[in-house]
Amino acid sequence: MRRAMILTIAVVGCGDVPGGEPCAGAACGTGARVALTAQAGFGVLRCQGEATDCVIDFGVVAPGESVESWTDLTNTGDQTLQLRAFELSGPVFEAQLPAVELEPGEALSFRVRARLDQASSSEERTLRLESNAVNGASAEGCDDPASPCRAVSILLKVRTDSS
Repeated sequence: MRRAMILTIAVVGCGDVPGGEPCAGAACGTGARVALTAQAGFGVLRCQGEATDCVIDFGVVAPGESVESWTDLTNTGDQTLQLRAFELSGPVFEAQLPAVELEPGEALSFRVRARLDQASSSEERTLRLESNAVNGASAEGCDDPASPCRAVSILLKVRTDSS
């Protein structure tokens, strides 16, 4: 039986920004910025730069085994980050987060859980984080550039030991 997913959000104040210093200079653009980093020992997150071409690869798991990844999301920009709520639920991947605003330098943590019940299987799914971050890709159907109209995508991957 699957355990219920426990949502944990830890919002931390200004201080050291995971993954280095906040973006600075004209090349970074003005506005909120998303930076993603994996918490040590909780999954493998790879991104190009702060939050481009992101992949959480849970690797090989035994059938019926649950694994999780904790990711820190930091606003490395100079304006308030407005993050839309997201929920990903299904037989393989689970994640959720309520809508939240993060001031420059603030961070939160969210969990993604994966579970495959059958041998010789693999799954991939995309988790979209919609916000007003200037380093996200344009989201469809958005008329107000000040609202959460940009998206950072994270490809989630998992496979069983037999695949």
